[in-house]
Amino acid sequence: MERYRTHEGVIVGRRPLPGGDVLLRFVGPEGALDAVARKAQRPGGRSGRLMLFHHVRFQAYHKPDRELATLTQAELVGRLERLSEPGRYAAAAYLGELAYRLAAPEVAPALWPLFTSGLRGVARHPDPAVPLVWSGWRMLAASGLEPALESRCGHPPTQLELEGSLACAACARSPSVALGAEGAQQLAFVLRRPGKAATESLEQSGAETLLAALLGYVAYQLEPLRSEAPLRQAFLNGR
Repeated sequence: MERYRTHEGVIVGRRPLPGGDVLLRFVGPEGALDAVARKAQRPGGRSGRLMLFHHVRFQAYHKPDRELATLTQAELVGRLERLSEPGRYAAAAYLGELAYRLAAPEVAPALWPLFTSGLRGVARHPDPAVPLVWSGWRMLAASGLEPALESRCGHPPTQLELEGSLACAACARSPSVALGAEGAQQLAFVLRRPGKAATESLEQSGAETLLAALLGYVAYQLEPLRSEAPLRQAFLNGR
């Protein structure tokens, strides 16, 4: 493997380290990557200006016997405005953490445009929950975690079983979240229709129901994300 490699990605994590270093967490079209920016906290350090949700092109040094790469150069490609607003920040943070968990190299090329489109939507849409719901469910589908959209029991579905099936309330066997008949139809619409049509449908109804289902489904399929609680507080009144 070449020791110096050029990457592209969005910063989804940033943590100061002892000695003035900063650990940066990226999601890009090649997958997820952690890299250390040396002395980035010192005054005048250029890499210290890299912040959450910046889209960057960067060079990293990969030493064979170390898990962490070292950031050597970085170029800002773009940044999104308005993500500092509390609700938008909570939505972007959840999408970033989810993308990082899902971004295995084999699925990253399909995940990347869904993630970046979701971030742009969260920054611009009047209701950031709408692009968050669309992007979150579509990223799960791209990663092979899409729930089955046919009712397992054959009855009209109203529940999403967290193991990955739809069923009616009487037949649900595993832990489940309530969707209602309309929510079950809306989930299929989000997963099957083009992004514009799906988001227009969510603007009319269903975003809150599918957001609650998304959070429960991700927590069961992966594990609860650290960014889940602020998101619930911002959009679901802490439920």
